[in-house]
Amino acid sequence: MRITIFGRRRAKDSADLPSTATRPIPFVTRIRLLVLGPEELTAIVLWAALIGIGGALASVAFREGIRAIQWLATGQSGSIVHTASTLDGVRRVLVPTLGGLAAGLVLEFGGRLVRATRSIDYMEAVAVGDGVIGARPTVLRALSSLLSIGSGASIGREGPMVQLAALIGSKIGVLRRVPLPRRRLLVACGAAAGIASAYNAPIAAAVFVAEIVMGSFAMESFGPLLVASVSADAMIHRLLGYAPVFQVPAVHFGDNWELILYALLGVLLGHLAPPFLALLDWSKARFAALPVPLFAKLALGGLIVGLISLKYPEVWGNGYSVVDAILHNRLAGALLLGVFLAKVASTASSVGSGAVGGVLTPTLFIGAAVGAAIGEGLRLALPHMTSGSEAFAAVGMGAFLAGTTHAPFTAILLVFEMTLDHQVVLPLILACVTAHYVAKIYRRGASIYRGALEPAVVPGAPTAWRLRTVAELTKRAVSVIDQGMTVRAMLEGLPVQPVGTVYLVDGLGELVATLDPRAVMGGVEQGRIKPESTVLEVSAPARATLTPDLGLTAALEIFLREDASVLPVIASQWRATLQGELSRNDLMLALQERLATST
Repeated sequence: MRITIFGRRRAKDSADLPSTATRPIPFVTRIRLLVLGPEELTAIVLWAALIGIGGALASVAFREGIRAIQWLATGQSGSIVHTASTLDGVRRVLVPTLGGLAAGLVLEFGGRLVRATRSIDYMEAVAVGDGVIGARPTVLRALSSLLSIGSGASIGREGPMVQLAALIGSKIGVLRRVPLPRRRLLVACGAAAGIASAYNAPIAAAVFVAEIVMGSFAMESFGPLLVASVSADAMIHRLLGYAPVFQVPAVHFGDNWELILYALLGVLLGHLAPPFLALLDWSKARFAALPVPLFAKLALGGLIVGLISLKYPEVWGNGYSVVDAILHNRLAGALLLGVFLAKVASTASSVGSGAVGGVLTPTLFIGAAVGAAIGEGLRLALPHMTSGSEAFAAVGMGAFLAGTTHAPFTAILLVFEMTLDHQVVLPLILACVTAHYVAKIYRRGASIYRGALEPAVVPGAPTAWRLRTVAELTKRAVSVIDQGMTVRAMLEGLPVQPVGTVYLVDGLGELVATLDPRAVMGGVEQGRIKPESTVLEVSAPARATLTPDLGLTAALEIFLREDASVLPVIASQWRATLQGELSRNDLMLALQERLATST
């Protein structure tokens, strides 16, 4: 007799089976069948939670790495803005310059030493790629980012943190050999975990990935994103005790008529967001045109930041502490305006030079600064206005984020989760939606993530990500057994992971029938099925099968007609050799992606 589990076969003679007269079905077998539930739901939730925990740990490692680089470069490991303010002028210029040089050398020569391929951004891997992220280029870029951020570059740390978390999801998908849509979903779970770790906003993290990257809120994908982001947030902020990024004070919003002012703030920031994106593009083009190596460009970007920091040390780093000062009304007047202009220039220099990092945090900084400045001006012009400048700063953060990302829902949730104040909802909705629609007028509606969401044009590169048939979605069947096996042997030989369908094959590997192990287990418990019976006696013919060349829409029609959650895939209509199985969840994810890319 032949048993096939996870693709491995072993011989077993029926005479060697233990007596079935008195021995009951093992308790562990019952747990597998009756408690764990359907394989697809259990597996994706489990892996999403593990990816969330792994992403949180990767984010913690990156944070501590920044502190280590900062201590090596300056001898201090506290607030990087405070560190910059305590350094003398020469070191204030020298540290970011040398940091940029070192970061550039890592990118320039590190890739040659380890023969790293082109780095795949997590957005590209999810939206238009195959869900595979290279470990070596990702780690190299993370190391370069550590050197840049730890030495004062004006970029955010959330970019590399999200990329590292997404790498964990990608590697799990590759090792588990899951189909392409599921692999993309695991990468997306890693991205959501990284964002939740960075901002203490698990719901906004899941919405960010769903709204910007995947373009869909279908529960087949949104549910796992929530599990991953919540797991990451619980790990980094609850278990490990890391404090939230922003300590947002109690924000007071005024009378109802003042909602008009927040809508006007959204209009203003909607007009300012496209010029900011254009400035980043212009800076990238100017640096790219320089006839010098990459490490020299990063060193030049660090030099510009260092020179600006002679007057405004607040430009060092991602700007967390400066945003906190704005929200607490400790930065106002002419100083606020000067820091704002200096931060814009330094961010353009760092991003344009090629420094690896995120721009989401600098975006929040700009929105907070503009909002606070507008709030101050309105308080002077309208003495009876009751809203404080910190209220306009908080709303400005969300509005400018909505204008640059074209993701107003994400912006609303992010600020709301940071403030946890229901009073912020109405002005925030008005400002974010208004900024989004105003900004869409410019740049043909392109957001800050336009480049990452478009496929890289590589001559001769395959286009396997364009799913068209069942073949790309077929995965190995979890449990395949010989049709002559006994019921007891089948139940005791089930894999550890939960199984929804067991496939019976003959000596040639052709599909004969299927059975539900949970239903069989119930029959054994009730005495309707004898454990020594053969599985063929308690099975049923396969109601429907799929073939590898079948189109996705045709496969969906079969799933809907049969009301099935998983169907077997056979070689062809004339040859019933079992090739694997396809789940309805994977099919829905693939169709969801095709619809998103066609709109």
